[in-house]
Amino acid sequence: MLPPYRIPAPPEADALDGEEPYAAVLRAQRQNARIVGMAVVVLLAGAIANVARSHSPPRRPVTEAARVDGARVAIAGARARAASAQLRFEAAIRDAIKDDVAPRADLGACPIALPAMNGDRTSLPTGRPAFPLLTVERSELDGTLPSQAVAGVLADVRRAEAHLAAGRFEEAKLYARALDRPERFGYDVVLLARATKEPRALSGREYEPGEIAGRAYVYDFATDRVVCAGDVEAKSSKAIGYVYSDRSDTPPSLGPVASMGDAIHEDIRVQTERAIVDAIRWRSGPPR
Repeated sequence: MLPPYRIPAPPEADALDGEEPYAAVLRAQRQNARIVGMAVVVLLAGAIANVARSHSPPRRPVTEAARVDGARVAIAGARARAASAQLRFEAAIRDAIKDDVAPRADLGACPIALPAMNGDRTSLPTGRPAFPLLTVERSELDGTLPSQAVAGVLADVRRAEAHLAAGRFEEAKLYARALDRPERFGYDVVLLARATKEPRALSGREYEPGEIAGRAYVYDFATDRVVCAGDVEAKSSKAIGYVYSDRSDTPPSLGPVASMGDAIHEDIRVQTERAIVDAIRWRSGPPR
């Protein structure tokens, strides 16, 4: 047998000493070219922007006369919209009363939700109505039927005019333009009373209760029509709490009788609102 033999491995290739000098020079030249190109692009963009600005008309400062005119236009627009809303409201209420519009359960639930009452009152402070409410009797229908929602808007118009008179032009303009919000003209409630009896304080401890009965109508400014109705009955509470001053120098306006009178009138107002909320459940329509 022949003895085994080994074939020697080929020698390892010599390691590269480094990058060829001309390759490094070429790479550096390409990198410099990219940097110069980017700089040229930035300079050109800046030049174009400067040219565009130089050709645009300069912004003129807003003068005081312009601010006054802007505020006056906004206020006049708000007042005109309020006047138009009042006319539509009054016409719709008169038509609903003339046509004897009534609650109709078959037409579905009232689409307008009045504020929920918490016990005998809402969470509103004393003296504040829970919703816009106008109470009238038939003998008063020949006169104006002022929308309480429109009255609130006109009060804000007068505040805007006060800002304008005081030289607060921007505040006046913003105040008037805020009246453009659709929710400013939401809904109104009119109670046509067929029987009323005002409460009366007999002394600091006794009072004669009041009551009211009639039909309530809900007018929707979005549709310019009476959308809901309900029959209402409200009476004074059986017990009414109130406070008064018993000092010897107390004026009569703060004494027990006057304080009792204020309390019972506030109570019948709250009880009326509560009765209206309970009564307004259905859409309105002509009697069947």
